[in-house]
Amino acid sequence: MQRGCLSASQPSGHPSEDTTLIRQIFGGTCSSQIQCVHCLGVSDTFDPYLDISLDTTAAQSVEQALRELVKPEKLDVENAYDCGVCLRKVPATKRLTLHRTSQVLVLVLKRFTQVSGAKRAQAVRYPQCLDLQPFTSERKAGPLGYVLYAVLVHSGWSGERGHYFSFVRAGNGQCYKMGDAKVTACDESAALSQGAYILF
Repeated sequence: MQRGCLSASQPSGHPSEDTTLIRQIFGGTCSSQIQCVHCLGVSDTFDPYLDISLDTTAAQSVEQALRELVKPEKLDVENAYDCGVCLRKVPATKRLTLHRTSQVLVLVLKRFTQVSGAKRAQAVRYPQCLDLQPFTSERKAGPLGYVLYAVLVHSGWSGERGHYFSFVRAGNGQCYKMGDAKVTACDESAALSQGAYILF
């Protein structure tokens, strides 16, 4: 994170999005591309993000949830695409990718159901090092690596109740479990085996 905070900001082509320090550190851009199956016309939309929310309903790992996020979706019948070239509703494919990645990546694992707020307790694996290159709009040579440095954990049965604590890697590589009133050193394996809610 220190490198993300201290490195020079890179111009994104969207200056109004990158005017705050928070956006410069945590901000990125997603690309949503829709392609008409008839005329093959493409529509691109770019949206800023500060974090990426991952559906963990069927995912056993963060990588699997990211693959689901960028998997092409068919638009047809009820959700057909209104093509500006064909001038009618048509079948299309839609794909979300990361167009410009953030300096510090924040992944939110959707652990709470929308209706009841109940917590999903299934295990979702997450790595110490994550390569985002397969999930980007533009393929470049080599990996686009992020190293895990903090894990936020929710202890409890619902989003309305419970307790939050975290595991943080210090600059010297030592991991610490941090609660409200106590900080203790711990193994990296403890930080990598939690029911994570947010990953930094």
